[in-house]
Amino acid sequence: MWAGTCAAASATPAPTSADTQFANYAFATELGSGVYAIDGRTITIYTVPASYQLREAQRRGGRPGIRLLFPFTVGFFDFEPVDLVHLDVPTSIGAVSLEPGVELDWWLNNAWHLYPYVKAGGTYASSSAANAVIWGAGIRSDYRFDAFDGKSLWRAELAYAGVHYPESDLPNDSFTRLRNGLEWRRNLPSWEYRGRALQFAPYVFTDIYFSAPEGPASGISARTLQYEVGLMFDIVPGWEIFGMALPRLGIGYREAGILSGWRLVLGDPF
Repeated sequence: MWAGTCAAASATPAPTSADTQFANYAFATELGSGVYAIDGRTITIYTVPASYQLREAQRRGGRPGIRLLFPFTVGFFDFEPVDLVHLDVPTSIGAVSLEPGVELDWWLNNAWHLYPYVKAGGTYASSSAANAVIWGAGIRSDYRFDAFDGKSLWRAELAYAGVHYPESDLPNDSFTRLRNGLEWRRNLPSWEYRGRALQFAPYVFTDIYFSAPEGPASGISARTLQYEVGLMFDIVPGWEIFGMALPRLGIGYREAGILSGWRLVLGDPF
């Protein structure tokens, strides 16, 4: 769901009304939290990566850890976080999705972990024709290291995701994606207030789609190679509201052909 233009629609078959409004939420869990623009409309997605640690990973190739996943996604049309300043809150939910699953944690060494996972669930919209069954599987590699007085993360992930619309003529869709991302975090030593520091984190990631979705209505560009660069900001230690940590904020630019554009990032960039 990257910023697109109306000209893009003329290059593809005209989508149905339900497709234009809701199909992009089918892959919301994979796209991540953010504020997106598509064909002149603002779409805000909040993903809550809820999970429960069933078993901790043992060191050096021992038994893997087990985490139960409960990613919950809510989407709003034509709503931006700045609206909260004026006490304007969304009056309706465009769509919600829940995609529970299980993830293993293999502790290869103190810096490197592997996370294979599977998940399946559904997306529910105000139009029953856009309700969908969603699923995914993949493996993620997280390697953390110190560099230039900061903390770095190199993340590589091979993911497969699919969607099936049982109550409409919307076409089923899927994609296979290889993602590589690099983030570098550092606290600003000259900025501190009451024991909290301002942290900034430039990032970059590339996506290679071996099997890209069918078109703009999926929210993902059909272009094989895509990338994003951006900058995240955070307060360390983070603030909490009712025991919930506030997400990091950032801004990034996505280069993805006809769906290129800016993204306001909420939480983690990749």
